[in-house]
Amino acid sequence: MGRQSSIMEPMDKISSLVGRYSFRARVFFNGVFCDANTFAENKSAGQLHLVRSGPVIFRQAGAPALRVDESAMVFYPHGTAHTLEIPDGASASLLCAHISFEDGGANPLARALPVCLHLSLAAMPTLAHTLELLFSEAAGNAQGREVILDRLCDVLMIQVLRHEFETGTLSLGLLAGLADRQLAPALGAIHARPHEPWQLASLAREACMSRARFTEHFRNVVGVPPGEYLTRWRIGMAQDLLRQGMPVKVVSSQAGYTSAPAFTRAFTAMVGASPRQWLKDVAQAA
Repeated sequence: MGRQSSIMEPMDKISSLVGRYSFRARVFFNGVFCDANTFAENKSAGQLHLVRSGPVIFRQAGAPALRVDESAMVFYPHGTAHTLEIPDGASASLLCAHISFEDGGANPLARALPVCLHLSLAAMPTLAHTLELLFSEAAGNAQGREVILDRLCDVLMIQVLRHEFETGTLSLGLLAGLADRQLAPALGAIHARPHEPWQLASLAREACMSRARFTEHFRNVVGVPPGEYLTRWRIGMAQDLLRQGMPVKVVSSQAGYTSAPAFTRAFTAMVGASPRQWLKDVAQAA
């Protein structure tokens, strides 16, 4: 059983991550395209382009043009400005969706991904069944079609995250930290027990590293110092609990703060508004 648990552990981490920092998809185009379209910078949502057949040329400032001739995924998770072009006289089959990450650019899932993610769909056979369902549903007009398309895009994104995690292609960010044998225990401890009074020394012990080495390695792999990551995780968890209607005093304790005022100060410093004001803003936006 011990061996089986270790095999399942990476998937548990992905499930925990997606459960905490959610996202949602909304399909906005499906069909044959033979023109050009420019996407302005969008800090609240990324753009996912599924190319069933090309050619399609993607252009982004400061990067070489990307030509896609065969089935592929091109994903701009940070909502980076880009242009989609079809060469003169050609046409392409596309399905495109907006991917909105909860809390926008502060979402660790978004921050863990590169500016542009280009993946050959043929090289990812595990996506075949999801893509078949997605394109089949997109071709019809049955009741519930839009909701099903959005949910299938959600599933597709989780499968892509799992693929990136398992292949180790991410060099920075939370997924890279979870994939790191030394950092994974410390990150897992933070995720499982955020209420504990974590200090640099106790986190370093979880990783079986010295404090200096742990701090350096954590920053190099995850991209932020351990203390900042701990705070971000606690505040993210607190936001989930606040959305559920839990009182600030209870939330502060579960998030690892010794008092409600200390929690409010940390929350305000990171989010830019007090917990109550943030809740009010979220309600008004909804």
